[in-house]
Amino acid sequence: MSACNDDDNTREADTPTTGGEQTDDDGTNDTEAANAFTLAVLPDTQKYARYSPERFDAQTRWIANNYEAEKIAFTMHLGDVVDLADSPQEWTAAMQSLSILNDNPQTPYSVLAGNHDVLQSWQYDTERDRAAEPYLDYFSPDQQAARFSTFQGADPTGFGTYHIFQGDERQYLVLALDWRTAFATIDWAQSVLDAHPNMPTILTTHQLLNIGAGDEGDTNAIFTDHGLRLWRGLIYDNDQIFLTINGHHHGEASMMAKNRYGRDVFMEVVDYQSGFWGGNGMMQLITFDTDNDMLRFRSFSPWAAAIPQAERGPEDEVERWAFSVPMDFEKRFAGLNQNAIPASAGNIEGTEAYWILDADHQVTGANGNPAFIDASGNGNTMELTGLAPGSGDQSEYFRVVDDTPAFGHARGSARFTPNGGYSGYYLRSDAPGLTFEEAASGNGGYLPQYTIEAVVRLPREWTADAYDWAGVLNHLRNVSDICNFHSLDCSGGDTAPGLNISSLAEMQWVTVSQNGKMEDAWSWELDRERWYHVALVNDGEYLRMYVNGQQTMRSAQAAKQGLLAAPGRPWSIGMNGTENDPGNLFFGDIAEVRINSRVLEPSEWLYSQ
Repeated sequence: MSACNDDDNTREADTPTTGGEQTDDDGTNDTEAANAFTLAVLPDTQKYARYSPERFDAQTRWIANNYEAEKIAFTMHLGDVVDLADSPQEWTAAMQSLSILNDNPQTPYSVLAGNHDVLQSWQYDTERDRAAEPYLDYFSPDQQAARFSTFQGADPTGFGTYHIFQGDERQYLVLALDWRTAFATIDWAQSVLDAHPNMPTILTTHQLLNIGAGDEGDTNAIFTDHGLRLWRGLIYDNDQIFLTINGHHHGEASMMAKNRYGRDVFMEVVDYQSGFWGGNGMMQLITFDTDNDMLRFRSFSPWAAAIPQAERGPEDEVERWAFSVPMDFEKRFAGLNQNAIPASAGNIEGTEAYWILDADHQVTGANGNPAFIDASGNGNTMELTGLAPGSGDQSEYFRVVDDTPAFGHARGSARFTPNGGYSGYYLRSDAPGLTFEEAASGNGGYLPQYTIEAVVRLPREWTADAYDWAGVLNHLRNVSDICNFHSLDCSGGDTAPGLNISSLAEMQWVTVSQNGKMEDAWSWELDRERWYHVALVNDGEYLRMYVNGQQTMRSAQAAKQGLLAAPGRPWSIGMNGTENDPGNLFFGDIAEVRINSRVLEPSEWLYSQ
């Protein structure tokens, strides 16, 4: 540590700057919309403060030089300002870079504490000795208020703050929350939102989303534990929050979530500090193109852009991760906090995901198709997805009907009518909230105990020739994928976990457990035109299947220690297949599916409601 503190953080005179001649790819926005403005995002700058402050300078100087031309209304720092919280040299270097923005009231920014900015990273913001924290020596509420008129207030700890800035003709609120936000701070943030019920809000924090497990290059996002705390306690219930941004986890990922009003919340994680030279000056720009109802994202390095093109090395990347997100700003910001989807009595303690496939819980998905909100509040929205559908109307393959069983909480059901097992529709979720616990492998995705339920009905026309091995609830990875991910000596081609309908119209439950791939559980043959409730109950040692309250013969035959999954990989309702090989579409009605992390008593089952 002492050697790190001895690093020379002085500016180098012969390093590139953005003050001189620019190359053509200088990061300026080519959007021609008259009504557009841009936000700048500074992800984790810790490595710059410690090793390369000139790259931090390049970022803030580019903002200072281009804020008028680019209509940069506000800048947001995502935390980890420094690498070592007890290093005065790093704080001095960071403040020297940020002083470029501090010197101009037209370049306001928000900042928040990351885990590297506080002395004890495991402490929540309310637990710290404020007088001892260097972060507050540089970013106290009084100091922030003196710098920019956008600053509006802070929580009692001083670590949580909020700003209001003007973007074209609309005001926006920015919540900047600590890396470990206590419930008391969440209550403070709620009071801020309550005081501004009609103001569109951006939530920034250091850790909210992580990047899911899977193939290289994946950009699927999953919630962290702290992220779920913020999602459940603040984001989900407050319709003003339409955008969240966090750093901390190395790389890029995003997702579109649905709040309890059925409206979109775009969420992203962006952090480059594990890359070449701590990110090589890479930052993010978000353009609000209100003329064309679009959010435009692009990551850009002023440092690399300032290097003449002929002199750039292969690591001197100027731009990356450019994409656009449709957003009808007028529609999204109209009627905030109205028409909330009612809470369900079935959302009981331990519910990880809960899909009620009726009209009351149907929303419009990001692709414009029907979707169903996760009634648990954990953000696992299921969205209708086509699999080689025919030329007919969508309602020929999928629709919500009034038919419902005599038990459960649904007031209708989803009717799947594919043209054989490979042409039709199913429901799919990226399942950001289904991360579960850490397994023996060290990876997430372990559910030590559980009760998983589904309410289904097969139609009179069901035949094995066309619809055998169809999926009810499936995780779109096969047994071999799960075994490899969790370093287990097992293999298989079935999706796992997977609840399927066999060629004999039996229920089949396939899982990989902490102790490997054991025997599947089976029901008896299901009658047609009859509603069934299936409960899969694992107490950490054995799995028991119950159908309409009765235990099946072929379950609890071998030890099954919970279940394993791969966080960040999708789940489906109505299809049994993998991401790369979808198929085996379900034919029939499904009313409810619930995943709970407890061993539920029979009185708690959907069958008893």
